[in-house]
Amino acid sequence: MPGYNYLTPENIDLKTKGWLDSLPIKKRWETTPSWSNSALLVIDMQNVFADEDSHSYLPAAQIISRNINKLVHSFNRNGARVIYTRHVQEEGDEGVMGEWWGDIIREGRSAELWDGLDVKGDVITKPRYSAFHRTDLEHMLKNIDNVFITGVLTDICCETTARQAFINDHRVFFTADGTATISEEVHLSSLKSLCHGFAEILSCKEAEQRLR
Repeated sequence: MPGYNYLTPENIDLKTKGWLDSLPIKKRWETTPSWSNSALLVIDMQNVFADEDSHSYLPAAQIISRNINKLVHSFNRNGARVIYTRHVQEEGDEGVMGEWWGDIIREGRSAELWDGLDVKGDVITKPRYSAFHRTDLEHMLKNIDNVFITGVLTDICCETTARQAFINDHRVFFTADGTATISEEVHLSSLKSLCHGFAEILSCKEAEQRLR
């Protein structure tokens, strides 16, 4: 599909600046987040999306992994929580997702977290787009006010999780260069949608600078 290769190591910083500059609303949370009450969510960075041999390979997933890994190290270094999600559906639990996609993720190599991702935190398995749906995530986020979101796909699992986090009364920080999807157009559309009513949109570098 055209647009799959919209990110490269050379253009990601320039692209990110352009996305942030183009947001119609540049709202920021008034409260400065602290490491002690913040968590990093790494959404679905699995082989099905990040492995070059996968039929659902997204080149941008590998590009953003560099920024995600840097954030993981910062959260670990400062004693903050990091939670990874894997999207997996069991036989008989396909629901309308199976009808929509005609293809779902089963346990196995495609469901495993990508080798290029630094896994230094808890891992949960989810059966639907939202990381909160039928998981222990909300319990794991007890006393956590701020949720930083990275991973794939921007407009599907990342955005759905961001919206649910906001509804659950967490402040949402959504990373423009720590998330990716099938095209730049779809990615930017998601960022523009979230910036209005759900999340502060920022770069991974800015995320580190915001935390104290």
